Amino acid sequence: MALVIGIISQKGGVGKSTLSRLLAVEYARNEYNVKIADMDLSQGTVSEWNRVRMSRDFTPLISVEQFNSVSEAMKQGKNYDLIVFDGAPHATRMTLDIAQRSDFIIMPTGVTLDDLRPTIRLAHELVSKGISAQKIGIILSRVGASQNEINGAKRYITEGGYFVLGVIPEKTSIGQSHDIGKAANETAFKTINDNVDELIQAIVNRISEING
Repeated sequence: MALVIGIISQKGGVGKSTLSRLLAVEYARNEYNVKIADMDLSQGTVSEWNRVRMSRDFTPLISVEQFNSVSEAMKQGKNYDLIVFDGAPHATRMTLDIAQRSDFIIMPTGVTLDDLRPTIRLAHELVSKGISAQKIGIILSRVGASQNEINGAKRYITEGGYFVLGVIPEKTSIGQSHDIGKAANETAFKTINDNVDELIQAIVNRISEING
C-alpha cells in the first residue's frame, strides 16, 4: 500500500500546492511511482501545473488527478508508492478524512498570527478527533528574510505542541518555475534548490522517525 502524505490548511494561498509539487518531484526522482490527488476542485492548481509540465516533457513524470472524495483517491493506493493529497482550503469533513487516511500530515502556514492561529486551531481540532500530534508537521511557507519573525513563528508552533519541519522562502524564482511546469526544487538557482532539498530531507526524516 502507498505511503500517504496529506497537505492541508485552514486558509488558501499558504503553499499547499508548492509542497505537493516539490514532494512529488523529489520522490519520483527516487523511483517512487507518485500520484498527487488534487482535492481543490475549484482551483485545480496542481492539475493545471501538471498539464504544463507534460506539454514540456519535463521529467520525472508525475501523475495528477482531481478527486471529489478521499475514498476514491485511496483506491489508487495499490497502484502507487506515494499518494500526496493536495487538500482544499478550510477545515471541512474532507480535511479530517485526509488526516485520518494519511501516514503524515503537513500543514503550511505563513509567519503572521493571522496565519499561525488558524493553523494551530486546525491542528488542535484534528488531535481532538483522534489524530496523533506526532503525525503533524508544520512548515513556514513563503517567508521573508526576517530571522526574528521566523524564530517567533517557530516558538508559537512548538509552544502549541507541534513539530516545525522547516521553511520555504518567498522567492520569485519558485513562482517562475511553477509557471513553466517545474517544482520549487527545480528552479534555475542551485542555492534555492539546495535549501528546498534540505526541507524535503527533514520531511523524509520525520516520516521515518514516526513510522519506524
